[in-house]
Amino acid sequence: MAELIYSGLTKQFDGSAQPALDGIDARIESGEFVALLGPSGCGKTTLLRLTAGFEEPTGGEIRMGDTQVAGPGCFVPPEDRGVGIVFQSYALWPHMTVAGNVSYPLEVRGLARAERARRVEEALSLTGLTEFAHRAPAQLSGGQRQRVALARCLVAEPRAVLLDEPLANLDLALRASMQENFTAFHRRTGATMLYVTHDQGEALALATRVAVMERGRIRQFAAPEVLYSEPADCFVAGFVGDGAVVSASAAGPLGRNGLEVETMGLRVAARSNEALPTHLCIRPEDVSLTDEGGLRARVRGCTYQGGRFRVVLDTGGEDLVAFSRLRLEVGAQVGLRIDRPWAFREPGLSALPARATAHV
Repeated sequence: MAELIYSGLTKQFDGSAQPALDGIDARIESGEFVALLGPSGCGKTTLLRLTAGFEEPTGGEIRMGDTQVAGPGCFVPPEDRGVGIVFQSYALWPHMTVAGNVSYPLEVRGLARAERARRVEEALSLTGLTEFAHRAPAQLSGGQRQRVALARCLVAEPRAVLLDEPLANLDLALRASMQENFTAFHRRTGATMLYVTHDQGEALALATRVAVMERGRIRQFAAPEVLYSEPADCFVAGFVGDGAVVSASAAGPLGRNGLEVETMGLRVAARSNEALPTHLCIRPEDVSLTDEGGLRARVRGCTYQGGRFRVVLDTGGEDLVAFSRLRLEVGAQVGLRIDRPWAFREPGLSALPARATAHV
């Protein structure tokens, strides 16, 4: 397996004013499972296509380990990069059996029959398809077909596995099952995997790190739990997870446990590594419904989510989200307490100086 290293990578399509990729600098370690997450048009699929060799960069370079595969005066074609690709459309040969589909890349390479049989058997075993070896793709479920595409990718022993929204065409139950399959596949093979998705649930569940992209740039590249609990800017805070992003200002000095901030007419103890934050990310877990809370709100919506209700709360200026074990009536007045949300400084924004305040 190999590292994937991007340095100053840009891509400008003819006729487009906005670059599809705008100076991407990132390193994916050998054996990592990385998800590219972002809205449509953010550049994630373009980055995947440049990695595969389907497109040439406008600037910058791509390296696989010590080998440059794209850059000034260098372009290694897709067939020589040693990458495997799994598409959302499966792209299986309908007239071939499962084993035939998996074996095909090896036949094209001219491998001996015995070696082909050994590697096909191993790939089918790793993807749980041994008993389906002699079936046609039409006899398989959507999830099974996706596993055939994964086995066909694996059999070629790629240096990296690229997955382009492979679960987009599956229903919810199959998607959950295939997430477990992908995780197990990565654990068994140790393959370097780059996974494109616009579904944040998939990205957070599958990847060891997630690159959140917007307008051709990586806004934050971190472990899923860090993206959720410590977003770097307003875009990441609003795009990843549930909750609210609100303006805030420091009301005291930064200490080991964070600092006190002013927001929505309250002083709140917040987690932070920034002395002069401009915003808070308030997740549902940070909001407690209590009559003793310092903030009043009106229930604007209440949705059952299995074991709990998601409650949207109108505070008279900002909408917050909380969880409740009980159904709340729309229009009801409730009290809120906000406990240790994440305070951050939006890049490019100036912040107000901290106001002196007694420690609470």
